[in-house]
Amino acid sequence: MNLKLYPLFLAVFLTVIGLSVWGLFTGNPERIAWLTIGYLSFEVFVSVFFFTITSFGVAAWRRDYRKPDASVIRPVSVVIAAHNESGCILETLDSVFGQVGIVPHCIVASDGSTDGMNELLIRTFDLKRVDGKGTWSGEISETPGARLTLLALPKVGKGKVLNAGVEAADSEVLITLDADTLLAPTALLELAAAFDDKTTAAAGGFIYVRGADQGNWMVRHQYVEFLRNFMWRIGLANARICLQVSGAFGAFRRSTLLRVGGFSETTLVEDYEIIFRLHERLTEENIPYRIRMVPTAVAYTDSPRTAIAFIKQRTRWFAGFLNTLTEYRRMIANPGHRALGLVMLPIKTIDAILPVWGVITLGVLLSAMFFGHESWRWYAMSLFIAKWTYDLVLMGLMVRLYRGAFPDRPIALTRLKFIFTVLTEAFCFHWFRQMAVLNAYRWYVLRIRRWEQSRWTLAPAPVSFRDPAVTLAAEESQS
Repeated sequence: MNLKLYPLFLAVFLTVIGLSVWGLFTGNPERIAWLTIGYLSFEVFVSVFFFTITSFGVAAWRRDYRKPDASVIRPVSVVIAAHNESGCILETLDSVFGQVGIVPHCIVASDGSTDGMNELLIRTFDLKRVDGKGTWSGEISETPGARLTLLALPKVGKGKVLNAGVEAADSEVLITLDADTLLAPTALLELAAAFDDKTTAAAGGFIYVRGADQGNWMVRHQYVEFLRNFMWRIGLANARICLQVSGAFGAFRRSTLLRVGGFSETTLVEDYEIIFRLHERLTEENIPYRIRMVPTAVAYTDSPRTAIAFIKQRTRWFAGFLNTLTEYRRMIANPGHRALGLVMLPIKTIDAILPVWGVITLGVLLSAMFFGHESWRWYAMSLFIAKWTYDLVLMGLMVRLYRGAFPDRPIALTRLKFIFTVLTEAFCFHWFRQMAVLNAYRWYVLRIRRWEQSRWTLAPAPVSFRDPAVTLAAEESQS
């Protein structure tokens, strides 16, 4: 880790926090103002920075984009790490095998599934056992050249089953896909075409939360959040400071992935950690590379529908982020990583402790509103209204940018629902995120490693999925 800039940067930040908290306890209004204005100013700075680079990124993409030739059939390997996904796996596979301009080899790496998913796949696709280690395979008659491979593995964790899928893949372009994520018809073609450039090491698609218009408030907020975040990634990738390719729908150059050791088998966020590792290793080895965002590669995913499920998911995400940032702290403020090390990673370092600052700020402003003198009430109310107005204006500009770039992709929410969702984000949804990340600090300190999906607790697969002969064969293969 470079020690010339990072300690100074962190010292200034902690000084601001320290003076502000001191002011809170001593009753000094100026120092309390440091806390609240400092927090809101940082959020405003980051969002303006992201919006600015997104504007440049969208302009660059619109200038350079060329629609890939669908007549050139491209082989790709699609790896789906799945545990107890019998309720959604068939729909996902239908979207994979219905792709245009692609011959997919789909590998379902089953992580100790017990809900009948393995048996369902064997029966539905008439898979044949390849070896005695739980590998089944078969051709897809409706899609010439397409194949499905099932790796019926014991419960070993997502990283290990992903790496098993990488080993079984036979194409240079490797796609990772979540079992509940559906693809637009040209999604794999668009994503695979990014690897025509030999410097592309990884590429991410544009993921939407599906069912937003009919979903509850939690789903609608996540739809808006995903829309904003994936727009930001266009700018981050163009500026070469992108730190994530979503594992729900991302692509990697298989040889490069193997070169750096495959996916981590211990992290909570393998899709986040691998991008850090690619940045570090390829920079150290002086290998030209790009982490790309492909906005035309579109996928639709499920999202948590309850507050509890959402908090569990975001706890894992943020705890994984903290672990990854700690592991790669040597990259922070390191000039060798250029803008990534000098700009993006310092921002992410502040993000690591931002929730604590945000909760203290909220407490101060609410206390000022309800228990403070009249001048403090006006101060708190003014800050709330200013931040609220700013969020609405910035989101309006983002929507305008989105519609200009993708006129054929309307926003799923009605205008009224969209406006209401944006207006209420700062007062409800944002604080559910804060609850999750505060819980993530506990995970980080206690080194908790837990990965689960709310849909795993749903009812088991229908009995009709369980063909006794197939069940017995699958059990034998896993043993």
